[in-house]
Amino acid sequence: MKTLEQIFRAVEEVPDFADCRVDAVHYRNGWGHSPLHIVSVWGDCEAIALLVAAGADIDSRGEAGYTALHDAVEQRHELAARLLLSLGASQFPDDAGTLPGELAAMHGRAWVAWVFAEPAP
Repeated sequence: MKTLEQIFRAVEEVPDFADCRVDAVHYRNGWGHSPLHIVSVWGDCEAIALLVAAGADIDSRGEAGYTALHDAVEQRHELAARLLLSLGASQFPDDAGTLPGELAAMHGRAWVAWVFAEPAP
């Protein structure tokens, strides 16, 4: 099992977090990205669950108004998207007004679009 410290150190390896010292679940870089955004891009369900359990804002907005859910959808991480929804992620639009399910459809990701067609758990 990962620890928060291990997740923070892994996030610091991302170029957008160069020279950053991530020390909290609410940490945000200059683009507004949090550790939750990064692990959602990776599709790391274990890290997503740990960060949310530790108090990460599941609906925090990063660059272009993307939430962790937008990031998981855009990167084709179905399990991560399902997990985020089950943990209470809202389907807020990004700054362009695009909902996560619409983002999935725009990118031809029908499997993700199905996730959004199902009733929330």
